[in-house]
Amino acid sequence: MKLYFKFILMFIKSEMEYKISFFLSMIASTLGTLVTTLGIVFLLQKFGAVNGWSLEEVMLITGIATFGYTVIEMFLRGLDMLYTRVKSGILDQMMTRPRKILFQVACSDFQMHKIGRLVESIILIIYGLLKVNIEWSFYKVIVFILILVGTNLVFAALQILKAAFCFWTIDGMELMNILQDGGRDLSSYPLSIFKDWFRKVFTYIIPFGMCSYFPILYLLR
Repeated sequence: MKLYFKFILMFIKSEMEYKISFFLSMIASTLGTLVTTLGIVFLLQKFGAVNGWSLEEVMLITGIATFGYTVIEMFLRGLDMLYTRVKSGILDQMMTRPRKILFQVACSDFQMHKIGRLVESIILIIYGLLKVNIEWSFYKVIVFILILVGTNLVFAALQILKAAFCFWTIDGMELMNILQDGGRDLSSYPLSIFKDWFRKVFTYIIPFGMCSYFPILYLLR
């Protein structure tokens, strides 16, 4: 971990060499998520609720999904770009180094400019927690912490799957991007608003429903 954090520090210093570019990228990343969030807000303000879910409850789910997606995108961005290293032959160079390939690839990129999106997701989570009616207990606090950890693990697993997929094809990565980005958007809404077959697919096969929907059902009783 010490070596990993050294790599992160190196990328932070590299990005801060071009401060204007860093801040513009951070603003663009933050605005992209903000527009999506505002779309949800306008939708619920128009109709009042979606299948019984209030604005505050949906904001909590959206915040958790965005948090998990953003953390993995920041810290495991190297896995997302593995196909470029396979295509260019850089992966062959990595295989000659005395470190595991997964570790080297994970250390190959870090996106500090996503910090704005991360802060935005934390604000959504705090807003949702303050507005929804949850009868807190020590057990529920542990459950909520596990929700955040589990969401990160689901998106991390998908990132690793996407990286593995590039060993079979490096030109079909958009298929995995659809799954990954679509999973983030899907996790931002209550799973109950979708068709039954759709819910089953994204519960038992691709477990996005486990990220926030089912645990939040428990917290809200």
